[in-house]
Amino acid sequence: MFRILLVIAVVAVGYDAVVHQGAYTRDLWYKAVGATERVVDEAKRVSERAPDTPRTQMN
Repeated sequence: MFRILLVIAVVAVGYDAVVHQGAYTRDLWYKAVGATERVVDEAKRVSERAPDTPRTQMN
């Protein structure tokens, strides 16, 4: 199953490269990179907001 999906992905990327000069693949790549950057920025912001001292567990 994985091999079939891999072959389909390779054919789709190859078709995009030949017919559309990679426009769709490039667009998807930029969207993935942008999403990753947003997640990293949010994680940095959350870590800056976290307290410096470790919290004790209160039961």
